[in-house]
Amino acid sequence: MAHLRIAPTGPLRIGVVLGDRVWLDTPGDVVRVRAADLRGVTQKAAALREERPNVHALVDIDVMIARDAHSARAAMAAAPPTDGTTLLYVGTPVGLAGLIADIHALGIADGAVLIPLTRDGVMDLIRDEVLPEVRTMVSLHTETTACRTA
Repeated sequence: MAHLRIAPTGPLRIGVVLGDRVWLDTPGDVVRVRAADLRGVTQKAAALREERPNVHALVDIDVMIARDAHSARAAMAAAPPTDGTTLLYVGTPVGLAGLIADIHALGIADGAVLIPLTRDGVMDLIRDEVLPEVRTMVSLHTETTACRTA
């Protein structure tokens, strides 16, 4: 069994699928990791890091978000079904930001590639709410960790 790191390996990386392209917040060597659950993501990212230690592992997350969880669930019910091979997040922008920050803080992956399941306002919420919130969460975690270890 591969040794699993439980600390961030570097700065958080974020990507967003835009049609047939992927926007990444910073350039660099990244590999997207797909699995239906966090256990699978952890195992695949650990194997990737073992094989290619200088690459950044980014977890794919299918995303359905809205200003409130009820609206997100209703939109998901109306959306075409997913194939079940990718993490799925249905909820609020703050909840999604928390998931991404946790994945990074626990060292599961170096970040995430968000795959909006609809374009109806989801891209705006990612840009206007998720990205700023996740940056704040990761920044606060880094500052808190630095204070505890100093």
